[in-house]
Amino acid sequence: MKRLFIFALACFTASCTVTPKVETLPDAELNKPYFTELNVTKYAAYPDNFRVKMDPLNSGLTVKPTDEWYDTVHISGTPQTKQDITIEISYYVRGEVGWFESKAQKKFYQIKVKE
Repeated sequence: MKRLFIFALACFTASCTVTPKVETLPDAELNKPYFTELNVTKYAAYPDNFRVKMDPLNSGLTVKPTDEWYDTVHISGTPQTKQDITIEISYYVRGEVGWFESKAQKKFYQIKVKE
């Protein structure tokens, strides 16, 4: 009985894993200026917990918050590599969130670079 319970618990836990949703942003052109404004969250975020990871690191683009609320960012620069760019933005929400929402949140974005 104990083995059956452990097996059922393992199956349930494995089925609860969620693959992150990746939002596609407007395409960029190699060696041409790129700009887009992105509303990351409907809440304000803490500046100390606002993190951006970009792959590849030498993409030529930067991600910068537009104000003290860290809810909107500008993605700009000139793409230097003909490789799709992935951006992960993680932040911690200020104030109250929805009933089943976590204050720690992550968003994933992708930009296709064309020649």
